[in-house]
Amino acid sequence: MIHSDDESILEDYWYSDEKCSISSGERYPCEEIYFTKNTDIPLKTVRTDNFQERIQTEYKVLSIGKPDEKLFEPIPLDWAYKCNDLALGVVLNATTLELKVNESATIEIYLSTPPHRINGNDTVIIEYKPSIYSVCPKCVRLVPKRLVFNSDNFRHPQKLIVTRIKDSDAIWIDPTFIGGAYEQVMASLYNIRLARSI
Repeated sequence: MIHSDDESILEDYWYSDEKCSISSGERYPCEEIYFTKNTDIPLKTVRTDNFQERIQTEYKVLSIGKPDEKLFEPIPLDWAYKCNDLALGVVLNATTLELKVNESATIEIYLSTPPHRINGNDTVIIEYKPSIYSVCPKCVRLVPKRLVFNSDNFRHPQKLIVTRIKDSDAIWIDPTFIGGAYEQVMASLYNIRLARSI
């Protein structure tokens, strides 16, 4: 872009070195930009389109510099925690297992959508534990203790190994979600049931 030497009281004018013909045969710079004099506030642009017509776009400047703080006052400070994103969810390849004592099974777990970035952090931790309402919460072992996801690995399945170490009635294994706005997800939708094997 070339700055024009033409004197104007109200505008600075920049134009492209390349010329384009319009349908009448006249030639103009392919692109032109007008600014308020001695500022970087745009007023309008003029360009030649594919149909050889000159298109002018005028700009209405609503604000210059830092936005007024009162624009943000209606937004609650804890908006990220109150947001209920229904797209957030967890995918498990199994929700019911039948295991004999000392048998193990692997469940693959991943997130259905990327977590939210809150205060610069997009980490989601999922911890599965036997339900406190289970008859024998110590009859099962879970490895690892926690699964960690973020925006980069949310689609990559992670493995939770479930091992029955004592015989018991059915055991419910409950998830806890931490971070990435996943605290708002209904955890009971992603329980794992360890049924008694006969």
